[in-house]
Amino acid sequence: MDKKYLSVSSLVMMIFLGVFGFGNIANNFKEVGMSSATMLVIGIFFYFLPLCLIMAEFGAYAKDRTSGIYSWIEIGLGKKMAYFAIWSYFIANIFYLPTLATRVPTYLSFGLFGDANMSNSETALLSLVALVISLVIGVKYQKAIGALSKPVGYISLFTVLIFLVAGVYLHLTGGSATELTVDMFTIDVASKTELAKALGSFSWILFAFGGGEVVGPYVNQVKEPEKNFVRGLLIASLLIGALYVIGIISVSAFGTQEDFSKISLINAVLAGFKFMGDKIGLGIWFVKLMGLAYTLITLVALILWSTSLAAGVFSEAPEGTFPDWLTKKSKDTGILINALVFQTILAFLFIALTIFGGEAAGELYYRVYDMTTMALIVPYFCLGISYVFFRKKGVKSPFQISKNNTISMLAGVSVSSMTFIAFIFAGYNFTVPLIQQMEKIKLYYGGLLMFMLIGISIKYLSEKSHKAKENRNK
Repeated sequence: MDKKYLSVSSLVMMIFLGVFGFGNIANNFKEVGMSSATMLVIGIFFYFLPLCLIMAEFGAYAKDRTSGIYSWIEIGLGKKMAYFAIWSYFIANIFYLPTLATRVPTYLSFGLFGDANMSNSETALLSLVALVISLVIGVKYQKAIGALSKPVGYISLFTVLIFLVAGVYLHLTGGSATELTVDMFTIDVASKTELAKALGSFSWILFAFGGGEVVGPYVNQVKEPEKNFVRGLLIASLLIGALYVIGIISVSAFGTQEDFSKISLINAVLAGFKFMGDKIGLGIWFVKLMGLAYTLITLVALILWSTSLAAGVFSEAPEGTFPDWLTKKSKDTGILINALVFQTILAFLFIALTIFGGEAAGELYYRVYDMTTMALIVPYFCLGISYVFFRKKGVKSPFQISKNNTISMLAGVSVSSMTFIAFIFAGYNFTVPLIQQMEKIKLYYGGLLMFMLIGISIKYLSEKSHKAKENRNK
């Protein structure tokens, strides 16, 4: 039987589902206004596009590797740095899975009732159903995830295009809620205070570009990856970048920055469509239809993130890095069943803690969640540095950003520089006295340090246990 390969369009839609978030558009507009479009353009050219090019070159070089981002970092920086990078990646994303799971019932509520009015028990139950569906598909049908992502990705793209076209139309015909001026797109850095605010806002906007690495574990399912994997990443990066920028312009047509400031983070997606429906005369049926669409989109995104996280963290970790049962693969399929089950249990425990644990438990969870924020930056910073060392060694990949090493290494420097800026200014404001920021600094940077120490402990205990097991077997 001929091997079934992932098409370029499937890759593009997988990346689109992993990266693009309509909520990023609405929330960036809410927090920063139209200047967020300018910040997104800067982020695209100096961070997202170089990042995708780096992943494309690594993917073409290591086309038989199954862990994606772990293997790419390991190639340039070695196993120890790759471990710390991927541990940070796991810490950041294991808290993202419950967020995705709880969005499924929220969007379903919009689909059924036109608003978010699920009870705590219903939210917990439906989140568990979403996690179980994700687990079953991850264990039994992992090779079909690419095929599943393609039509759902097109649905997601279609819903976004509806919004963008309608928004641009309202701006062109003079019916928009926000009157656009050139000054709105200007990033104000005239004063020290405004510069600090702009750097902080830009740092958080960079988080909107995370997720392209979800296709890393699937590079060995792509025919001629040196061409098609590269093509998929490039198309996806340009598509997502363009949609983000046009999205900021469009969202302003349906509501002002003040209108969106009244909306919670999780409801921003459907609220944007509600504003659109009210503006152009569509009834509640439109919000319900979008709610059902985003229920499906979010469920598939949950499946994609869950399987990619397990593969990226555990599939190529050296023996003794993690407990042996976590890295154990199915003999028949090579799937990390234990890791997927472990992730699912953790995600549901986090959901149960926030919903049923009382106010104190909920506050504790969200505090820990905030403590993981900086962990997401570490793997991308390491990936940029890894690429610099990779090119410095003179290694040849079937696809190269440029044959000139200096030009190529600038891509790695650009990615790492942008992540370093995000690391510093997402948690630190240089216009505020240090003593007044200590709580925030301890939360973000102290949290990262704490999780790194936990990672060191896990690695040490796992290696010790693995060596003891080997000695017993001799």
